[in-house]
Amino acid sequence: MSAHIDDTVSYPGARQMKMDGMELRPVTPTGGWKTWQLTGALLAGLVAAAALAALAVSHWLNNSARVITPGPLGGWYSVQLVNGQVYYGLLLEATPAYIRLGDVYYIQSYQQPNGQPGNRVVSRRKNDWHGPLEQTIPADKIMTLDAVGPQSQLARLIQQDKASPP
Repeated sequence: MSAHIDDTVSYPGARQMKMDGMELRPVTPTGGWKTWQLTGALLAGLVAAAALAALAVSHWLNNSARVITPGPLGGWYSVQLVNGQVYYGLLLEATPAYIRLGDVYYIQSYQQPNGQPGNRVVSRRKNDWHGPLEQTIPADKIMTLDAVGPQSQLARLIQQDKASPP
């Protein structure tokens, strides 16, 4: 008498193949990542990537914002540089990288005939050998930028200089 024991386990959907006395069955996952878990992980990754991209754009926009926020173009401004020099001129352009002044003046110190120190307003266009029409100043060299009052002593001195012949 011979007994045959069938030790194969079958489960729904399994394909069975027999080859030379061996039985091959496909392996099916029994746990681990389910489809909804994988979808959730991918979605969380996309949200994190979008948040990082938004943070990078926000940082870039904040760093490219205007460094100098002057008043309206065309007004007279006093510009003090980090080295102590001060220039006065009409504001022609203001960008995050530089400002451009036109009709530029500066103060020159001198000694009066009576020995007292004095200051005079000097036009770069009239007195500098190259007669510049404009001056570009890098933003990182500017310490302060102030509007010149229309009734200030400086404004009156500039008006006097403009009235005098070149």
